[in-house]
Amino acid sequence: MKFSRLTVGLRPAVVAAAVALAMAGSHPLAASAETTIDIAPMNQQNGAWAGTRLGTSPTETIGSAGCAITAVAMMLQFYDINPDPGVFNAWLTANGGYAFDDMLIWNAVTAYSGGRVTFSGWLGPDLGVIEAELDAARPVIAEVQLNGNQHFVLLTGYTLSGGLVINDPWFGDVVSFNARYGDPATGILSIRTFMVGEPAGLRVDGRVSWVANGMSAQRLAR
Repeated sequence: MKFSRLTVGLRPAVVAAAVALAMAGSHPLAASAETTIDIAPMNQQNGAWAGTRLGTSPTETIGSAGCAITAVAMMLQFYDINPDPGVFNAWLTANGGYAFDDMLIWNAVTAYSGGRVTFSGWLGPDLGVIEAELDAARPVIAEVQLNGNQHFVLLTGYTLSGGLVINDPWFGDVVSFNARYGDPATGILSIRTFMVGEPAGLRVDGRVSWVANGMSAQRLAR
């Protein structure tokens, strides 16, 4: 399988009580080198799919609440699986990939990719794990808050000068995590990890590990 080259150098949580996380202990990123994974950004508000209903939600669209599936679509590019958010949403909707109308079942990524990429863990904001995953050339999806709403971004690397680098589905850009969300030790709420051809659910620590809320329909630009 051909991979991209590794260069060394809003929606409030309506089921928060059911999926509350006991956050893993985090520690500062102790990188001694720089690692970046070249993945083209995608914008959930792209007109080609932004207005498409998210799952079977009566109110949400990819543009308003599709950050999780857009982050996954970007991540899958790295493994030469190339859905856009509209294609991925259609598959999830037709194949039971959502819970509660529009909440991504993370393990559906395993089925969608035919086992080529497997969901391996829902973890707390452990920066050591993030560094290890990125060093192993595995992008990481991180839960953050944007204007007080749950949001997901794709972690693609880190630099000595700017810290973590992200692809942000809401803005459709590549940016320093610190510049937009502050210190990752406090700005990252949880992470989702994926592996190539490994059994799913390796590191869930007994937590509910398969549901993700999307972003709120409330326009963040306000």
